[in-house]
Amino acid sequence: MKVTFLKTSKARKFNYQPRFYDAQKEADEKRKKEIEDNIKNPERLNLRREMQQKWGRHDRTRKKSKSYSLAIYIILLIAIIYFMFFK
Repeated sequence: MKVTFLKTSKARKFNYQPRFYDAQKEADEKRKKEIEDNIKNPERLNLRREMQQKWGRHDRTRKKSKSYSLAIYIILLIAIIYFMFFK
């Protein structure tokens, strides 16, 4: 390491590269890829889309059933507490 007096070192350069998220561009690219895949193998893409729709629907119904069961448990708990303390 070289020691020098009265000499300042250069400042580090700041390299800032902004990154932007463009949802429309990403959706367009996804749609373009789907179209290209559909041209190559039309049956496979339809199958994939149907599976995604079914799984999404299944998740929504599962969440609904969980919320209903939670509501039923809360109502039962309130009823039990009511009959224990007020009867």
